[in-house]
Amino acid sequence: MDAIRQPGSKEAPQTPWLTVAQVVFFEGISRMEVYRRMQPGDCHYLISRDRREVDGQPGRLINPLSMTFAGRECWRKKLLETAESPKAGTGAGQLNLLPRTEVDDQIDALKLPQSECEVILRRYRIVDVCLNCNWKAQGYSSKKDFLKALATRNKTSVRSIHRWTWEYKQNGKLEDLAKEIPGPLRGTGAILDLDMRAHLQGRYVIENFTPSQCYRSLINYLQGKQNSPGCRVDHLYPIPSRTTVWRFLDSLDPVSKAAREGPDALKAALGHIDRTYDDLRSLDRVECDEWKYNLFAYDPDRPRRVYRYWLLLFLDIRSIYPLVWNIVRGSDSDTRHGISEEDEIGLTEKLVREYGVPQVLSTDRGRFRGNTWGGQPAGKSRDAQFQRADGILDNLGITYNRPRQSNPRGMRLHPFFLYLSNQCQGLPGYIGRNTVERKTTRGDFEKAEHLEWVAGHRGIKSPLLSLTELSAKTEEWIEWWRDHPSEGTDMRGLSPRAVFVHNTPPEGFRRISDKELAWHTAERFDVLIGKGGIIQLRDGKRYRDPQLLLLQGQRREVARARHDHEQISVLPAAKGEETIIAKRRARVGANNPDELARQMELQKRVYKVAGATVKPLEYEPGSQYVDTGSQSKAVQVIRPAEYIAGNHELAPAAEALPPTPDREIGSVEYLMEHDRYKRRVKTLDFADLED
Repeated sequence: MDAIRQPGSKEAPQTPWLTVAQVVFFEGISRMEVYRRMQPGDCHYLISRDRREVDGQPGRLINPLSMTFAGRECWRKKLLETAESPKAGTGAGQLNLLPRTEVDDQIDALKLPQSECEVILRRYRIVDVCLNCNWKAQGYSSKKDFLKALATRNKTSVRSIHRWTWEYKQNGKLEDLAKEIPGPLRGTGAILDLDMRAHLQGRYVIENFTPSQCYRSLINYLQGKQNSPGCRVDHLYPIPSRTTVWRFLDSLDPVSKAAREGPDALKAALGHIDRTYDDLRSLDRVECDEWKYNLFAYDPDRPRRVYRYWLLLFLDIRSIYPLVWNIVRGSDSDTRHGISEEDEIGLTEKLVREYGVPQVLSTDRGRFRGNTWGGQPAGKSRDAQFQRADGILDNLGITYNRPRQSNPRGMRLHPFFLYLSNQCQGLPGYIGRNTVERKTTRGDFEKAEHLEWVAGHRGIKSPLLSLTELSAKTEEWIEWWRDHPSEGTDMRGLSPRAVFVHNTPPEGFRRISDKELAWHTAERFDVLIGKGGIIQLRDGKRYRDPQLLLLQGQRREVARARHDHEQISVLPAAKGEETIIAKRRARVGANNPDELARQMELQKRVYKVAGATVKPLEYEPGSQYVDTGSQSKAVQVIRPAEYIAGNHELAPAAEALPPTPDREIGSVEYLMEHDRYKRRVKTLDFADLED
C-alpha cells in the first residue's frame, strides 16, 4: 500500500492521510458511518481542510491518527505487510509508518486491557477537542452549544465532558480519565453497574421474575446491546456470574421485596393508611383555596382593565360540595396572589351566614394565619409569634389545619379546579394552562382586539367576557358539579349535593346570629384617646363620646364592625367597666355637596342662636340682679342648649327685643360676657344641633 503525503505539501511526506475507502477497509464500517464521524466538531476523525486529488480523484482525506485502536492496528499491519514486499521503486523509507506518539506510550505504560484503553483514548480525544477546538470557527454561537453538540455526537452528556476535562486538567495524565470506568472494564471482575442493576430490579420487582429468569434476561439484554449497529466499546460489558446477580437481588430493601407481593404488602411496608371520609359529617371539615382562571376578562365598569381573575372558594371535604365562592382581582406579583384579607373574611362571613360554622378549616396556601385570624400555634412553628388565641377563628370556634407538606395536592379541591380548567377551553380570551399552550391560543390577540374595541375602532361587542358574564359561567359550572354523579372516594356514585344533604347532622349545623358574627369578625385597633375624647383610626375616620373626656391620653382597644363604620366600641380595660359606644364625627368636604349643604344649614342655625344669645341692653354698674320689669337690664342670656332641647319660647322673646345699634358696647362686663359666648358658639358640634 502506498503512503499518502500530507495534503497541500509537495515536500517529503510527513504524516500520511487516508481516503474514505481506505478508512472503510481498515475500520470495517460503512461509508455513511465514516461520513458521520467526519462531521464538524466531532472528535473521531480529523479531516483535512484542503481537498486535493488522490490518485486522480478528488475527495476528503482523514488522518489515521484519529481512527480507533482497532483501525490503527489494522493499518499498521497492512503497512508492515507492504514493507515486507515493497513495490518496485519504493523503498522502506517511503512507507511512512505511523509514528508512536506520547499518548500511545502513556496508554501502554498503564498496562490495561485493550477495551479499557479504547475508553481512555476516546475520552482523551473528547477532552482534547473540548480544550483546543475553535468552536467559533465551526459556527457555534457559544461554547455551551458546542459542548451540547459534541456530547450528542458522542452519545454522552455535557456533565461527563466537564468531569473528564476537570480530571485531566488536574495532573495532565491519562490515568485520571480511567477513574470512573465501570468495574468490569477495569479488570476488577464482573461488577453490576447502574444499568444492570436497574434492569434486574425492574424484572425482579415490577415483572415479578424469579432470580433465574432475571439472570437470563440480563444476559439477553447485554448481548442485544453489544450486537446493536451503533455499539461502542463502553457497551462491551463482561457478563456477571449467577452468584453476583443473586447476591444483588438478595440485598434489595424490604420495600422492593414487598412490591413483589402486591399493592397491599407495599402499603403495609410503607406504613400507608387508606384515607376514608365516612367518619365525617357535612361541614365538619372544609377546604379553602384559590384558582386562577385560564382566560382574560374585563371589568364592565372600567373596560380598559383586563385581568386574569382568581376564584376563592370553600368546599366541603366529605361531599366535594362547593359551598361559597367569590371572584377576586388578586395580583400576579404578590406572594399571596394579591388576595386581600378582606376578601377572605367576607367569604368566611358568607359561609357562616348561609350554612353555619364549620368545625375545621383546612388550607395549603398559608392563609387564615396571623393576628387577625388567631389560632393556637401547634408546637414551635415558624410563625408562632404572629398567632394569638383571640382571633376570628378562635372567636368562632374553628380549628385551623394544614395538609401534609409532602402531599399538598392531596386536597379534594384540585379535581374540581381541573374540571374548571377544562371548561375554560374554547371560551373567549383562553390562554392555556401553561406558557407552552399559551403560544397556540388566541387569548393575547383577543386582549389586543378588546383594547381596540374600547377605543371605538372595532365592532360593537368585546371579544372577551365581562366580569358579570364570567360570574354567570362560574355559577353554571358549579351547579353542574353539585349535581353530577361522582366517583370520588366514599362518594358511591352519588352527586355532591346528595352526599352533602345525606350527611347533614340531625341537629343541624351550628349557627350564630348576625350580631355575634359581626362582633367576632370586627376590626380591632389599639388607639390613643386624644383631646376632647376624640378617637381617630388609621383610615382617618374620627369618633367621639362625652364619656371619653375622662379617658383622654389613655390607650384603649376599640372594635368596629366591618360593614358599619358609623360607630365604634371602646372595650373596657378592667373588669367591671362598661363598653363605650362612640359615634362618628362626620367630616364634610367639597366632594359631597348634599352633606355640605346640610352642615351649612346647621351652621346658620348656630349663628342664629348665637345672635339671640347675647343682647346688649341698659347696663348699670351697681346692679347685681336682673329685673325683668325694668328697662335697665345688664344682659339677657339665652342658653343654646335650651333652644336646641325644644324650649323655643325664649327665642322669640330674644328676637322681639329692639336692636340697639347705637348702644355703647365698650363696657368691660359686656365684652367679657360676649366673648365668653362667642367662644362657646365656636366650639359647638354641628352633629348635636340636628332636629
